[in-house]
Amino acid sequence: MKEIALMVGVLALSVVLGTGLCLANVPAPPVDQNIGFWDKTFNNMSETDCRGCHGDNLVGLHHQLITTKGLLCTSCHKLDCSTGTCQFASFRDCFQCHSQVAGQASVHHLGQAAQDGDCASCHGDLVQNRTDGHYIPTYNATMVTPRPSDGTGVNGKGACDYCHSWGNDFGTGNLVYANKETHHNTGLGQDSSKCTWCHDSQAGTGLKIRACEQCHAPQSMHNIQVDTNNDGKIVPGGELPYQGHIGNNEDCLGCHGGAADQISIGGGNGGWSLFNPTRHHLLVQKNGKKCLDCHTLYRNDQGIFVFKDFRTCSTCHRNGGRRP
Repeated sequence: MKEIALMVGVLALSVVLGTGLCLANVPAPPVDQNIGFWDKTFNNMSETDCRGCHGDNLVGLHHQLITTKGLLCTSCHKLDCSTGTCQFASFRDCFQCHSQVAGQASVHHLGQAAQDGDCASCHGDLVQNRTDGHYIPTYNATMVTPRPSDGTGVNGKGACDYCHSWGNDFGTGNLVYANKETHHNTGLGQDSSKCTWCHDSQAGTGLKIRACEQCHAPQSMHNIQVDTNNDGKIVPGGELPYQGHIGNNEDCLGCHGGAADQISIGGGNGGWSLFNPTRHHLLVQKNGKKCLDCHTLYRNDQGIFVFKDFRTCSTCHRNGGRRP
């Protein structure tokens, strides 16, 4: 299993495209673009776009290819002597070597790492790789199982696109794209065998998220958070909302606050309330409980946020069955 060392709350988790933190207490969408790559498409790039991220001084990086990839100087520096005077052909245009398919596939996702499904090699700890053996839930959908889109909670809560959708970034005004656009415009779907990397046509509506979890599983999801007061530590439930996944109860409900219209508080045959998880999750609505009142996050020895055991009844139910 590939080790994933999560470094939470550090903007250098991956390449940051854009400005610094705005940390506005503003409901998504779009989600603030404070961590990782911007939610945009990368398949209609210009030379200027490339240098905006990679900089202008790339000489050393390319010259290393002579030893790392066995290239020759003339692999890039090609002489054109057709006019009787030898001149070097253009070699500072990124697209001489780095291909993209405009409107379909990006330079980055046509590379071997992306084609092999090695997403973490570029996106770092924000994602997990499909074949690294990480944990993906296998239980049936519950009232809090997230959906990729169309959440059934208030204003669409309970789905990824409750936060990750189209709009203009609060801090910069730059356009932010929806998940469907950012993922489909990788061009990976040009190979139809890769469609199943993101889509499971056999899964029921409530379990479509399991395909997403091949890269966006609980371990990475619950370790994406900005240190909103810049005090050098992440406090689960104690940060500003909409700056990650674990900083505030609103963040929890953005993913897990669905199925509000499907809850049966009565004990009808097969009703939601027959199931222990549902009865406990209803405490958020009925008693004003917060998700982290029961689901306590702590850092383990590897510095990764994990949940304490919350399925031991006696943790809460004692003194005659009631919580003190």
